[in-house]
Amino acid sequence: MKKLFLAALLTITVAASSFARDNKKISNLVIRSFRVEYAQASNVNWTSTNNYYKASFYVGDQKMEAFYNATGEKVATSRAITIDELPVKAKRAFARDFSDYTVKEAVEMDGTEDAGYFISAENEKETVILKVNSTGGLSTFKTTKK
Repeated sequence: MKKLFLAALLTITVAASSFARDNKKISNLVIRSFRVEYAQASNVNWTSTNNYYKASFYVGDQKMEAFYNATGEKVATSRAITIDELPVKAKRAFARDFSDYTVKEAVEMDGTEDAGYFISAENEKETVILKVNSTGGLSTFKTTKK
């Protein structure tokens, strides 16, 4: 269940099927919850699906995202990180198993039920999204052929 939930949130983050909504259509409960926790946020952009609202924003120069359900409860946050911020074991596993890939993006995801890291990387043949578990091990989350 946790993996399915985290997979759904990652899909929301990277899927192009999400559509932007005007702030007027975002629930007031969601906006209030967001403003209480992220009063210092700038460049806030809201998107939504049938089940979740996502705020993409910056705190200082840190790019972040917060995910909320319809009742305004935060269900997860994510922030962009560098490959150097990953656990040492994960960096080693990536270098060993994906040496011919270039990292496009790394994200730290902190959900109410699960937390972890995701790496988006590509080579000339494919793009992969890898999940890093709590011990630093890598597993392939999604592969897309070019």
